[in-house]
Amino acid sequence: MKEKITPHLQRKIRDGSNAIASQFQVQSTLGDNVTPNDPLGEETLFSPAKGIVHKYPNRVLWKTTYHCAAHCQFCTRIRQIGSPDGDLEDADIISALCYIQSHPEIDDVILSGGDPLVVPQTSMRIIAGLRNIPSVRVVRIGTRLPIHSPKSIGSPQVKMVFRELQACADNFQTYVLVHVNHPDELDYEVVDAIRTICAHSFPILSQTVFLKNVNDKEDVLEELFKKLYYMGVVPYYIYRCDYVKGLEQFVCDIVREREIMTTLHKRMSGIALPQYIIDVEGVGKIPVPLGFWDVPDITRCRDYQDKIVQL
Repeated sequence: MKEKITPHLQRKIRDGSNAIASQFQVQSTLGDNVTPNDPLGEETLFSPAKGIVHKYPNRVLWKTTYHCAAHCQFCTRIRQIGSPDGDLEDADIISALCYIQSHPEIDDVILSGGDPLVVPQTSMRIIAGLRNIPSVRVVRIGTRLPIHSPKSIGSPQVKMVFRELQACADNFQTYVLVHVNHPDELDYEVVDAIRTICAHSFPILSQTVFLKNVNDKEDVLEELFKKLYYMGVVPYYIYRCDYVKGLEQFVCDIVREREIMTTLHKRMSGIALPQYIIDVEGVGKIPVPLGFWDVPDITRCRDYQDKIVQL
């Protein structure tokens, strides 16, 4: 995955944000014999149609594109991001919509990628199709565009996506999921972009990834979650970094992660505190028990299929 940094992020790096530099500047190259893997089996196990990941019975993730405004160097989809292979033709969209319609147990669709707001025309076609599927009751938009390029949130193309989603209010509920990892990302431009989304009356949730030497400190995460909470964004998940080959430098010590989240649980309001989970190399987003419970080994868990997973 090539380095790609927006002018907004470049300014933040020039201003001295090591947290942003660490996330977006190439720190090291993958070895010649290291191929980034698919630790969650998105293509190998759970993809019945191009772009669709059907891992859980009632919901699907739809990769609308492999393009983003900037490239996060810790991305679980480093094997794909920036590639045109993820571009969706009309036939791909129709095939995916037919799959969703033929599975009425699917009531929740997460538009992801890449970033669905980077390909607004594709997202518009998908949203218009989902509007005609009665079983779909929730659509989630997963995006980092407010962080990567906050001014883009006010562009006519992105506004069209939001208007289309508003027009679907009688068909399904829309949630916007913003990925943010460090307080340095929440400058006044980003706050304005998030307020622009809020003005469309969509609930906004945040997702965060534990990143070694970026946000693996109690004070850093407390500041981040409080900033989000104060602006009306509900911290939703904090993930353990996925085990992608070649990106091990981003993975924190799990014992330390647990200590951090235990401390924050004592300090913060529940609504301001995300759930700490691991998306395991099996089936399931597994919550990690905090230090209030005597757990003999937190490096092993059971997934949704009762399979033991070694972390």
